[in-house]
Amino acid sequence: MTDLEIVKRYFKLSNISDFKEIEKLLSDTTIYISQNAGKYFGKINIIKMQREFHAKFNTLNWSINSLKTLAHGTIVVDYDFKAKQQSGENIKSTGLEFISVKDDLIRRIEIQNKP
Repeated sequence: MTDLEIVKRYFKLSNISDFKEIEKLLSDTTIYISQNAGKYFGKINIIKMQREFHAKFNTLNWSINSLKTLAHGTIVVDYDFKAKQQSGENIKSTGLEFISVKDDLIRRIEIQNKP
């Protein structure tokens, strides 16, 4: 897979909460940084956090608005997030996700909120 295909697959798997397959895209040294969720190191910790995050919602979906390839295997994803919490409250947000891929694995994920 190309770096772009790996990033698209990551989003597709995230939308269906397929943690087993997401884990295959990460390494033991992957770094995850989010303004909302904090910092996590390694696929085990990242998957644990993602499972807890997804469990807060009845439904959730990330829509990709655009993808831009930067140097050194980094792809910027402009996305919209929509979800329905267990309480019934609808959530919407938008952001940029910087995903670095090397040797067919995601090595770094950094998420920034957009105003």
